[in-house]
Order: sequence, then structure tokens, then C-alpha cells
Amino acid sequence: MIPDATSNLPDMDSIQVVSWDVDGTLYSTRRAAWHAGMRALGSTIRRRRLDPLWELAELRELWRRVEQARFDAQNPVGVHENSRRRRELESRWWAPAIVASGPRPGVEALLGHFQGRVRAQVILTDYEADDKLRGLGLQKYFGAVYVGERMGFFKPNPAPFERILEDFGLEPECMLHIGDRVDTDGAGAAAAGCRSLILRKDFRSFGELYTMLVSSLW
Repeated sequence: MIPDATSNLPDMDSIQVVSWDVDGTLYSTRRAAWHAGMRALGSTIRRRRLDPLWELAELRELWRRVEQARFDAQNPVGVHENSRRRRELESRWWAPAIVASGPRPGVEALLGHFQGRVRAQVILTDYEADDKLRGLGLQKYFGAVYVGERMGFFKPNPAPFERILEDFGLEPECMLHIGDRVDTDGAGAAAAGCRSLILRKDFRSFGELYTMLVSSLW
């Protein structure tokens, strides 16, 4: 069973590296989607053209293709043919929405709590993350960024997790991955033998998790 973020916390004494998912974990994708929609609608009204709404719909379709490929094969190379256009649309519509949305409440406090208590915190995500981290103001907390899109492997493929284990010379049980999806973050971590904490769908704030860590573990 993959533990969620407010129950069955793993033994943190043995954790040396914490890896973080980005989308849906460090920020709310629902909130970002609302901001992206409002921005596209506002642009449509000002310009009296439907292009912004069409572009947002195109971005959603490109994301859908990635999702389909993720589970069609363990190495979804086919998604790369549309990656340039997807990044262009993400830069135009999604990046500003992430800035407007901001990080999830309490996430920076938890990142700060891990600093000095583990060897490193890293990003493990499917999509390019540098602009997102800068937009959220969280890049200073991470010693490395691992992007499945660059590696040719998307979660739940265990290869990105195994790369981190190799780079840091870790046993699997010494790595904790924090993400928002059981079928990708949880399954990928489990396949690599790593531990994971999965945020529930109704997750809103890291405050409760932070309190549990501070009071009972460290």
C-alpha cells in the first residue's frame, strides 16, 4: 500500500534524499487551470479573436496525448514529436498561471524543514521544470532537477527514480518521493523500491504534514 500524505508516514530517520514532483504537488493544477482560463478568456475579449481559447484547448490535447502514451508503453518516445509546440504553449499560458497560482500553502516551510536534515532535495518530474520553479520561487531548495522528458522515460517507469539512486549512491529505502498521483508517482517509486508519500485529491495544504513531521519525527 502506498501511504498518503497524512497517514502511515515512513520512518524518516533513514531518508537521505527527498524527491519532489512538481505539477499538482508544489502547486495546485486546478488553481493554475483557473488562472490560465481567465487569462485566455480576457485575451479573447480584448482581441476579439478566439485564438487564445483555441491554444489553451490545443495544450490540453497535447497533455492528453502524453497521458495516453505514458501508459501505452514504458518508453513513450512518441510524445516528443509534439514537445516543442507543447512547450511553446506552456510558456505562453501555463507558466504565467503557475506564477499567479503560487506554491501550495505550507510547502516552503516543509522544504525548509528538510534542509539540513537530508543530504539533498531534488525534483523528479515528467515535464521541464526550471521556469516553474523560478515562477514559484522555490528553485533554491533543490540540488538537482530530473526531467523524464529529457531522459525519455515518464513515470511510472522506474528509470528516473533509479537514476537518482545511482547518482547519489543510495539504497532504494533511503529515498522518499513526494507526489500527487498513485498511478505515476506512487507506482514509479514502488517499482524502484523507493518510499513515497502521495497527496490525496482533497489535499490543500502542507501544514498538517509539516506539523506531523516536526512533532513526531525530527
